[in-house]
Amino acid sequence: MTQPTPIRREAGPRQAVRWLHIVAPPTFRAPVSARSWCQCGWERTASDRSAVLALIDAHTAHAAVCPLLDLEGNKAA
Repeated sequence: MTQPTPIRREAGPRQAVRWLHIVAPPTFRAPVSARSWCQCGWERTASDRSAVLALIDAHTAHAAVCPLLDLEGNKAA
């Protein structure tokens, strides 16, 4: 599978700029993995349960510092 290339452009009001992809198979013993990426170039991966949970927190926190997101403008909409 090819990795998407970050597209650097201003985001529209309803355009996705961040993605979080989590792979969690139905069995507890199966490996869990996740990938978080943003159009600004921020990208992280995780490959075990505790790291995936930390990545989810980092993905959420990135919204506060991402140069492509204007959270105050999004809250007003």
